[in-house]
Amino acid sequence: MNRLLAEKVAIVTGGGRGIGKAIALRFAQEGCNLVLVSRTSIELEQTAEIIKKKFPVKVSVFEIDISHEAEVLSMAQKVYKDFGKISILINNAAIIGPIGEVSQIDGTDFLETLNINIGGTFFCTKAVIPYMKSQKIGCIINLSGGGGLNAFPYYDAYSASKSAIVRLTENFSLELEKFNINVTAISPGAVNTQMFFDQLKVDQESLGEKNWMALQNQLISGGESVDKAAELTLFLACQKGKEFSGRVISAIWDNWEDIAKKKEKIVNSDIFNMRRIVPKDREVEI
Repeated sequence: MNRLLAEKVAIVTGGGRGIGKAIALRFAQEGCNLVLVSRTSIELEQTAEIIKKKFPVKVSVFEIDISHEAEVLSMAQKVYKDFGKISILINNAAIIGPIGEVSQIDGTDFLETLNINIGGTFFCTKAVIPYMKSQKIGCIINLSGGGGLNAFPYYDAYSASKSAIVRLTENFSLELEKFNINVTAISPGAVNTQMFFDQLKVDQESLGEKNWMALQNQLISGGESVDKAAELTLFLACQKGKEFSGRVISAIWDNWEDIAKKKEKIVNSDIFNMRRIVPKDREVEI
């Protein structure tokens, strides 16, 4: 253990299970004090107890709904009062939302997904910024993924929310650069979290043939290791440079350590950003 995050304070939304839990455990291993946030108190308490038994760090839990701004602002205020700083924010919490062809999706469920996934990311980011500004340093890492970078039919709410997070990541990074606050998004890969198992309960017709087959293959393979996402998140939390800020980095497909050694190739470029493809990009004249 190198204690790479000693004396740091990280807020991890969705920190009670899955990828959020893996990130929290990895951060604790490196000496980071933690604030775990979720709507499920039992999972939060269980994860907090595991961390406290294994690592000499402080852990607080907040059972709140991140789509409610007042609850998020109150949480951030309490964290800063108790810990004296907010070093890192991991916007991990999300729901998969309604699945199916657009005319079959319930509008209320669609909007609820946007409220939680986009609204939660926005509210949590907004809440920690004043404290990070006062510290003149901060790190924000958002969870996006393939659902936000490619067409993902039948997952309209989830896909739309993850795409929005990619754009917000770049916007925030440009807005906050002068305050020495880095904002990055990561794509964790197809991990067999509870969200994955919830999808297996959906009928094949609603999922679409391609998505249904992908889920079956993922079930057989066991999915990607959650540790890869945790390691990438740790790596980004330790970066002092700006080369990763505003970009989406894949835990599975990108060699991020190699990228860091060749930062001159991505600085002042749009590599690892989401962009519209125009004819010249494909050497086509229209």
